[in-house]
Amino acid sequence: MEKGRIYKIDEREARRPFTVPEGYFENLTQNIMASLPEQESIYSTTIKVTPWMRIRPYLYAAAAFAGIFFCIKAAVGINSRNNASEVAQTEETTIYSDEYIDSFLETAMIDDYTLYYTLVDAN
Repeated sequence: MEKGRIYKIDEREARRPFTVPEGYFENLTQNIMASLPEQESIYSTTIKVTPWMRIRPYLYAAAAFAGIFFCIKAAVGINSRNNASEVAQTEETTIYSDEYIDSFLETAMIDDYTLYYTLVDAN
């Protein structure tokens, strides 16, 4: 017995246990159609389209967009509440023009070291 060969099938012999009758595939469609019962086509009937049937897809799309909008709004709202509490804890800053700051520093009688220390300490 040869190694790797499990079944003893003679490869020279072409075995075909099933056969197809002569002319089977040539007349297959006609035979199937002849054996089917006669009935009306269900696709030939007309469907009355109501206004609800016309509006329904647009209504569903609007509901989907509204749901997405509110989900995003809720997610952003949660983050904005956290940011609002952080902003409330920080000091309010007012934006002044450069001319106003220069004139203030000239009249404030502050030396450079104190000014630099104050700016570094603020950050």
